[in-house]
Amino acid sequence: MSAQDLLLEIGTEELPASFLDKALGAMPALFEGLMKGARVAHGAIRPLGTPRRLALLVEGVAERQEDLSMEVVGPPKRVAMDDEGKLTKAGEGFARKQGVSPDDLRVVTTDKGEYIAYTRAETGRAAAEVLPEILEELCRKIPFQKSMRWGAGDVAFGRPIHWVVCLHGGEVVPMTFASVDAGRGTRGHRFLSPETFEVETAGAYVDALREAHVYVDSSERRERMEKALAAAAEEMGGKLVEDAFLVGECAGMVEEPFVVPGSFDASFLDLPRSVIVSVMRDHQRYFAVEASDPADESVTLLPRYLNVVNTANAPDIIAKGNDRVLRARLADARFFVDEDRKVSLEARVPRLDDVVFQKKLGSVGDKVRRVVGLAAHLGDLGGARHGEAAARAARLAKVDLVTLIVGEFPELQGEMGEFYAREQGVDDDVATAIREHYLPRGAGDSLPTSPVSAAVAIADRADTLAGCFGIGLVPTGSADPFALRRAALGIIRIALDGPTDVHLSALLGAAVGAYPDGVLGATDEVVDALTAFFRARLKAYYSGRYPTDLVEACLGAWDGESLRDLSARVGAVARFREMPEYESLTVAFKRAFNIAKDAPAGEPDPALFEDGAEKALADAFAGLEGTLSDDVSRGAYDDALAAVARELRGPIDRFFEEVFVMVDDDLLRDNRLRLLGSIARTVTAIAHFHELST
Repeated sequence: MSAQDLLLEIGTEELPASFLDKALGAMPALFEGLMKGARVAHGAIRPLGTPRRLALLVEGVAERQEDLSMEVVGPPKRVAMDDEGKLTKAGEGFARKQGVSPDDLRVVTTDKGEYIAYTRAETGRAAAEVLPEILEELCRKIPFQKSMRWGAGDVAFGRPIHWVVCLHGGEVVPMTFASVDAGRGTRGHRFLSPETFEVETAGAYVDALREAHVYVDSSERRERMEKALAAAAEEMGGKLVEDAFLVGECAGMVEEPFVVPGSFDASFLDLPRSVIVSVMRDHQRYFAVEASDPADESVTLLPRYLNVVNTANAPDIIAKGNDRVLRARLADARFFVDEDRKVSLEARVPRLDDVVFQKKLGSVGDKVRRVVGLAAHLGDLGGARHGEAAARAARLAKVDLVTLIVGEFPELQGEMGEFYAREQGVDDDVATAIREHYLPRGAGDSLPTSPVSAAVAIADRADTLAGCFGIGLVPTGSADPFALRRAALGIIRIALDGPTDVHLSALLGAAVGAYPDGVLGATDEVVDALTAFFRARLKAYYSGRYPTDLVEACLGAWDGESLRDLSARVGAVARFREMPEYESLTVAFKRAFNIAKDAPAGEPDPALFEDGAEKALADAFAGLEGTLSDDVSRGAYDDALAAVARELRGPIDRFFEEVFVMVDDDLLRDNRLRLLGSIARTVTAIAHFHELST
């Protein structure tokens, strides 16, 4: 069966970059599912797109469906046939219902007995018949953040559709979507090649659009843009301030990228770097340029910027307009900063009482007072002396929310708090914590660098989690409007990789207890719900790195306190799993656990040991028990498991080979059960080995 490439292009009005990313991310899987259901073979799927078009280019799409041969099983033979092998009314009814002759029926043997059946054969249809159905369904299923309807039609899509190209090889696929018939006519760049032109074959699509100034492959477009930005920054004597998000966004806003340089008055460089970059990045989508080798480390930005545009026409006019807009934006920012400097951060603290945190949980001022106490407690844990600094940092951490600059540029919260704090002579660790308590903002983000920052970051998140859970704002499914999963993951990451451990049960109890009576639900119920939530987040966190059974085994043995202790358990058991003794010992521990589940209380009596194998096991365990308990108490799980592998493997294997535990003699049986129970309890304190696979 020969195969041809397939092209689908949906031409639209300008799509936002975020719409483009979501749609192109979903289209390959949607298409693959539809093709599989339709039994049409195909090769690699390549999503393509620009703001004016969404496209799929698929290699090797078959010219026909695969033929179908399926066995349809009917009623049991004893019901469908009489003793002479003739069809009964039930058998005739089955044949009639399936539209087949009685001669087409046969008897098949299944696990449940003999049944009548027939083989339904279906010849695959031509791709030209099947593809319109598939592609029209695909178009209907493409997801967008928001969809719209236009004209008199009832189709919902990200933006109105102006043309559709659909080719299988060089033949037009006769499909219609949103009242637009597919053809081979597409359009080039809006400004540089606006004419409609025809695509001869699916395979010629990418090259044809490139000639029309459209780089339809987003990775090619992005690479071209990055090279142009780097070259332009180098011409300015600097280098681009790295910004992967802005690169991706701008690549989704153009069909052929062109870079227009611009400049601003150097006097604005006395503004905080983060303010200048934010004004350019978040409000204008300009790229900042920094000195390649700055003479003054305090001034690293150049008074220059780069703007990615969709046309090469009139760059001087574009730059002049850009400069004017940026100058006004920076002047506004300077005004806000100058006004903010007139009032100290400390003097602004009372204004937080006027900012709502959550209507049932009170103001941001209420939250800050709770976080101050919790951060102070965390800062002094383990004999540390960071509580006072953590309390000061927590008191000032949210104050920049009531500054003019953060009111205009919310993305600068934390950054501006640190800037003003340093200007006002606040201690370095406190100033740093004002910014760092927001870290990590997401997966892969950096963590707080000091115990003070970590204490405030953990306290802030714990307070939010306690409050939301206490009033029933719990994440459900994919809905998590208060980013509680991210808050929990932030606490986990800070504890495991940052400067401060977290004792989870104590933290959650303190966070819930910090709320006044009557604000939250029953304290025990809220803490229990939070604990279950954290255990689920820990399972998800570790299951991405280790087998699920290993994670569950360690969670089962963990006391719910030190997160670093849990991490040590998981790592040690993972390393133990690589040892040659793992399998036989785990099997033995499972047997010991299962046999001794109902073991009577007490320790085994050495005087009752009759068999040499049970004496050997008891002696080995007695010599090991104290060391194991000590290793477990100090979290030295690698040492404990190494000792278990070294001392117990031989004796416990021999015990199960030579000793029958469930003897009739009650004293002997109970004594052997107590021995196995002691071993099971000791190793279960490390991990629930009975839950591990072998």
